[in-house]
Amino acid sequence: MKGKILSTALFLILTIIMPVLTYGDEQSINDGVTWLSENQNQDGSYGYNKDILLLDTTAVLDTFYSLEQTGTAYTEGITWLSEETPLTTDFITRRMITLYKEGEDITPEIDLLINSKNPEGGFGGDEDAESMVTDTALALYALKAVNYEDSDILESTLDYLLSTQNPDSGWGFEEGDESSVYMMATVLKTLLPFRDTYNIEAEITSSASYLLSTHTPEGGFSTLLEETTLYETALAAEVLIVL
Repeated sequence: MKGKILSTALFLILTIIMPVLTYGDEQSINDGVTWLSENQNQDGSYGYNKDILLLDTTAVLDTFYSLEQTGTAYTEGITWLSEETPLTTDFITRRMITLYKEGEDITPEIDLLINSKNPEGGFGGDEDAESMVTDTALALYALKAVNYEDSDILESTLDYLLSTQNPDSGWGFEEGDESSVYMMATVLKTLLPFRDTYNIEAEITSSASYLLSTHTPEGGFSTLLEETTLYETALAAEVLIVL
C-alpha cells in the first residue's frame, strides 16, 4: 500500500509543478522524459514491483501524455497496458482513464466496473468486495473522467460517497474510519467535477476547511500534525489549487 501511495504522490507532484517547469526549466523536463524512456521495461511497462506495474505504468504514460511526449516509449507502454486485464477497481479505473485519453475503446472496462457496483451505490476492491470509500471515489472519478453518461449510476454512487462523510467533514478509507488527509483530498478531487451539476457545495466547503486545518507549521499537510507526509501534501496541494 505504501508503494502505491508513494508512486501516486510522485506523479501528482509532477502534474502540479509541470506547467511551471515546462516554461522555466525545459531541460530538466527533457532530462526526465529521457530517463523515463531509458528505464522502460522490455515489455513496455514501468516499475520493478510486479504487483504495481500497472500503477507505475499508467503514471508514466499520463505524464508523457500531459507533456505531449507520445513517441515510441509511450506507444509501447500503451500496447502493454492494452493487453492487461486488471481485476481490482483501483487498476481498472487507472487503465480506463489512460486508454481513454489515447482514444482506445474502453467499453469493456466500463462494463466490468459497473458490474462490480454494489446495491447501495458504492464500489469495493473487486466485484465481490464490500463498498469502500476509497474505491468508490476512484470509480466515480474515473467514470466522470471518461464522460460516462448514465446519470442514475453516477447519482447513486455520488449519494453513497456523500453518505460516508464523517461528522468532522472528512472521510476515511471505509465508512466509519477516522478521517485522513489522503482520503479527504481523494474524495474532494472526485467531487469537484460534480459541483456545477449537483448541490454538493456544502460538503465540499466543510471538507476543504477541515483539510486546511491539517496544514503543518513547515508548510505541508498531514493527518498526524506533528509530521508532514509527502503523499498527503501532494494530494492536498493538488485539490486546494483548484478549489
